[in-house]
Amino acid sequence: FDSRLSSRFSAHSLRQALPLRRSHRVAMPCFLTKFVAATALCALSALSEDPMMLDDACLPGDVACGLELLQRRAGVTRAAGSDAPGTSPGACPEALLVGEWLDQDAMGFLTVNIHLNVHPPAAGASCDGVNADIIMPSYLGAPVHYNVSMTPAADSTYTVKYYNPLANPPYFHEGTFDPATQTLTEDLGMLNGDTQLAPMAGAATTILTFKRVTE
Repeated sequence: FDSRLSSRFSAHSLRQALPLRRSHRVAMPCFLTKFVAATALCALSALSEDPMMLDDACLPGDVACGLELLQRRAGVTRAAGSDAPGTSPGACPEALLVGEWLDQDAMGFLTVNIHLNVHPPAAGASCDGVNADIIMPSYLGAPVHYNVSMTPAADSTYTVKYYNPLANPPYFHEGTFDPATQTLTEDLGMLNGDTQLAPMAGAATTILTFKRVTE
């Protein structure tokens, strides 16, 4: 334990426990001395495990002690906020995708805009993906339903799986999500993780690159 904090805490506790007048002070019995010391050590042990309880450990007017405890509290706050970006504890990563996304001039075709709408998970649902719909110009086809799931990848990004369970046979495409740049992709040229598809005639790429639509 911090010896300076121990001495301050013990003295502070003792003055509160024994508010004797100076003229009536007497030697503390041995058993009481041991009790106060043990109490101080137990309190310090709790403080070391939870520094957010340190507010009352300094004596009034002890500026140095106060600054030291503020620094410890700041360290605890930083540590508490160092979890995976953008998600609360226990939340499914797919929750990061909920909302409307847009690929403008998709695959290099001017004025071809493709939307991806990712729906919120149902209350109490397990982390097995969220529902989403690809909406494209009608001359390119009807909307496509996906189950979208994510797994963590390198550099705080995610690998995204777009699974279409309604197709015959079912299939999936893959893509990426970068929370830092809010960029979501889907590679239409790779099917089921191992089959390379030819690009659409005139397309500059097989990859859809979505940006989040802001209100």
